Amino acid sequence: MLYYHDKIVNIMATKYDFHKTIIGRSEELSFTGFGMLDIPAKVDTGAYRSSVHAENVFVDKKGILHFTLLGGHPVCGVMARTMTSNKYKEVWVANSFGHGEKRYEVRLQAKLGPKIFTSSFTLADRSKKIYPILLGRKLLNCRFLVDPNESSLNRIELKQKYNIAFPDDEEEGRE
Repeated sequence: MLYYHDKIVNIMATKYDFHKTIIGRSEELSFTGFGMLDIPAKVDTGAYRSSVHAENVFVDKKGILHFTLLGGHPVCGVMARTMTSNKYKEVWVANSFGHGEKRYEVRLQAKLGPKIFTSSFTLADRSKKIYPILLGRKLLNCRFLVDPNESSLNRIELKQKYNIAFPDDEEEGRE
């Protein structure tokens, strides 16, 4: 037990914590419905929403969202799939610098570790980032516990494996 402002706070694990899978700061995620397997993903507990790299994002005159999932990304561009959806939302996303932008958000079926689930992902340009997927709190909550000492991926090995060098890698030095 912990006392905080004269109130008792229970810091013990609850029965609800034991169904959560422990993941590290970077993992491999699969989009199960599309055969897109083992895509590098960065875990960011500071981000509210999750995002995935997409290009050619637009809404046609009939209100249908068109996009190429993973299209043109240096790590996973070969897995690219052109998709359409009539179920999407427009959301406002602010980055860590306080700059905001409008993005489209779609729901995708994913597998992370042993768990298969459906979650929301915003469509973003992550072409200058090693990880084409960023996993935020909305996806992580009630499913995963994050251990920042663990990681199933190494960014240096990813760069070597895919023979890429980002001179302005926006994630360099943050891990």
